[in-house]
Amino acid sequence: MISDAESLIAIPPQLPPASAFSHLPQVTTRVLTAQDLVQWQGLRDEVIRDLPNPDFYVREDDEAAFFTAHTGHRGQTIGVYHGEQLIAYAMVGFPQPQDAGHLGVVLGLAAPLLDKVAHISSCMVLPQWRGNGLQRTLLAVRLAMSQAQGRPYCLAMVSLHNHRSRHNLMRQGMHIGWTGDIDGLKRHVMRIDLHRGAHFDMADERLIDSADLDAQSRATRNGYVGVAELRRDDDLVTLRYVRALHHGATPL
Repeated sequence: MISDAESLIAIPPQLPPASAFSHLPQVTTRVLTAQDLVQWQGLRDEVIRDLPNPDFYVREDDEAAFFTAHTGHRGQTIGVYHGEQLIAYAMVGFPQPQDAGHLGVVLGLAAPLLDKVAHISSCMVLPQWRGNGLQRTLLAVRLAMSQAQGRPYCLAMVSLHNHRSRHNLMRQGMHIGWTGDIDGLKRHVMRIDLHRGAHFDMADERLIDSADLDAQSRATRNGYVGVAELRRDDDLVTLRYVRALHHGATPL
């Protein structure tokens, strides 16, 4: 087990390569520090005010503690800047097995795998900068950072109502591994195994309404995972669940 002191030097700040943002030469990136808390909160205020559904993102009880947890030895926050303005950020967390809120525990991962988990955490982009591929780029960067830290099991929590975020995660190969209630909120836990990949029986499928929490929860308990969306319009989304041939988890 790596001690906290060892972890402090084991996880140096990492920046995405310049090539990741070559399509946006006007932006720069850097790792955020404690001095950036107020600017980070301001960006979040603007983004959250603009959300069409407040369930898309529910603020943490202690926002400063959440930020700190993603700026030290157990996580990092990438800031994207246009000049001096913070226009986007993305967080990745490296939880310890005993940490409260460990998504690997929710998913039912075997105990030896819990210290191989990375949390693909909060990511926000100012409304006027959407459509530039920042969400997609920042997700790819965080997956690469997770793998570089020896944490190939990447997990993300998403609202059942947030079709855009779920779609972005699925485009990068993540799938729904668990659906249920977390702290009174209806949430997916989405996952990707960067080490072994995933194998499915695509012929054994269930089509489930995206708002049907109970049916999705039963499907994941029975060994199915959500791999695709069928969209009729923004409000009517059907999720395609298929049987996982192996996924390293013990159903809860």
